[in-house]
Amino acid sequence: MNLDYMPLRGRAHTGLRTELDRQGVLHRHEREMLLEAADALLFDEPESGLRQAEALELLDHLEASERRSPAEAARLRAALRSCAAPPRTAVA
Repeated sequence: MNLDYMPLRGRAHTGLRTELDRQGVLHRHEREMLLEAADALLFDEPESGLRQAEALELLDHLEASERRSPAEAARLRAALRSCAAPPRTAVA
């Protein structure tokens, strides 16, 4: 696990939780899906890519059904994506 960005990623995880609390009620399984995806990304779990894709699909659905505004969904997407390790760059 790459620990270089862990403090930033941890703050993003906390930010996601804070934003979820601020935005209000979701169905329990929806909230759990978002938090499980954030956990998987934060801890570089093997299924993190799949969990992220599912969570982003959920956010698209919440926005399309007008259960979240575009701005609210964007804040959640950004926080979720920030839980992931940055892409590895090739060393020249």
